[in-house]
Amino acid sequence: MGKGGLDIGLGLRARHPSMLAAHSRQAEDAGFNHIWLYDSPRCAEPYVAMPYCAMATSRSVVGLAVTNTQTRDPTVVANSFATLAILTGGRVKFGLGLGDSAVKFLGRKPSRFDAFRESVELVQGLLQGESVPYNGRRLRLPAVPETKPPLLLAAERPRTFAFAGEAADGAIISPGGSTRFLRYAIGKIREGALRAGRDPNALYICAWTHCVVAETTEQAMDALAPEVGRTLFKAALRIPHEVLGAPEPLLSPEMRAHVRGEATRQDHEYELARTLRSALGDDLFREMTLVGTPDDCARKIAELGAVEGLSQLIVNVYGADREFALRTLGRAAAR
Repeated sequence: MGKGGLDIGLGLRARHPSMLAAHSRQAEDAGFNHIWLYDSPRCAEPYVAMPYCAMATSRSVVGLAVTNTQTRDPTVVANSFATLAILTGGRVKFGLGLGDSAVKFLGRKPSRFDAFRESVELVQGLLQGESVPYNGRRLRLPAVPETKPPLLLAAERPRTFAFAGEAADGAIISPGGSTRFLRYAIGKIREGALRAGRDPNALYICAWTHCVVAETTEQAMDALAPEVGRTLFKAALRIPHEVLGAPEPLLSPEMRAHVRGEATRQDHEYELARTLRSALGDDLFREMTLVGTPDDCARKIAELGAVEGLSQLIVNVYGADREFALRTLGRAAAR
């Protein structure tokens, strides 16, 4: 944790299970205090991997950023995290969302918002030890941890910003590299908390972004570009252009239609990244990510740490020497 109180977590996109233990240990040794896994068919099965990462580390909090109630029943989500919290002594947080890559890559649609709201309320009730109604029955978890694991909502649009403030323990904002977008999003989340009579300062808010550290900024950007098609897609389609200081929408209607069609095609994601980088330009690319030399990244982490209400920076690290990048980022966050 840095002097300003900003935690740093590793977003671990484990394409193969062999990555789990080594990367988790490297991150913890570098000063990271959270390990976040993807819940996606493109990655190692996270409900198996979470306890493995917890056993591979001694201090780090483990969790999912994010899981969903489409491929996972909400009762399974609640019971899984209750069990993991008990087994790890509370080293657990988890994010819950409507369903993005986890369901879209299967050709399915994310949850409707009203159904998602009901699922969140169900999970929260079960984790608090309540007997809750579900499918005409009443359910209670077999074991509840002494301290409820924090439930953070994937927050990307005004409705989920408000709901995170109203009903969750915090939020995970993506794309989370832009200080302008973070200030806008956190402001909406805190407004939601105030409307619900909750303390906005009690919320735990994370910013998720992608990172490459290299000798030159251009080398870092070239290495990161193929990996961030979906991040740029979210930025271009979901962030109001006014928030980013743009005079008009970031993409033309024709480009928007093309991006929507390509963004859920696993075999097209690298080509999508090249298309979006060309259309949006490198300034927005840098704003949405954590990319460049060690000094570039240290400056960006300091800027993010100054955003009021931000609790944690989650970085998904790419590049040829990830261990070097982890040490660099850990030192920068500790300043």
